[in-house]
Amino acid sequence: MLPLCSERMGASPYNSEPSGLRSRQIAMRVQYYQSMRKALIGFLTPLLITTSLLTPHSALAMGSGNQYQDAQTGLSYQIWQPGVGSTKDLTLTSFKLLSCGAKKEQWLAAIYGETRSIQFLETDAAVKCSNPGLGKTVATVSINGLSAKVVAFCDPANAKQWKSCSTSDIHNYGGYAMWNTKATKTLHATSIEVLISGLTYADLLRISRAMKPLLKS
Repeated sequence: MLPLCSERMGASPYNSEPSGLRSRQIAMRVQYYQSMRKALIGFLTPLLITTSLLTPHSALAMGSGNQYQDAQTGLSYQIWQPGVGSTKDLTLTSFKLLSCGAKKEQWLAAIYGETRSIQFLETDAAVKCSNPGLGKTVATVSINGLSAKVVAFCDPANAKQWKSCSTSDIHNYGGYAMWNTKATKTLHATSIEVLISGLTYADLLRISRAMKPLLKS
């Protein structure tokens, strides 16, 4: 869901190139993605602020006191909010609804913390806004009865690191959990991505499983 435009491993367009050139191209591409991840918070915060000035349906404009509930009012997919206390000492630093393209509903991006951070990214499950980021799937888990993919941002250009990449590497490199919820009678299903930096795999599961659904007011 993050706008990193990653390509999936195993579907590389370089498979027909000489191995030396392919390795250099992959290394350059990985270096680019890693620099994007390191700058993600610094990049997203001003972007979200700018977008809020241009977006007429900003969640902040509703005024109920609960930004997640305000966002739900104008959306046809179900919004899920963090469980009480689940973000611990990390406070909300940005909350915005962003464009997903013409004639598509906005997607939600909420960021807690800065260097250590949690991002809650939500969109209609039937709509693909962007790719979630380059990484290796290290687990498939149950989030409140729903199957979720867990990805660690290991470096595919580092053969040893990539081969041994596991859930414990989420603390070192960051990672995310992604899953789709079920539709309700009145709201579409939601695609949720919880992305963390500076936190552990256990934190990721705890935070993801603590999320609560909202109803449209």
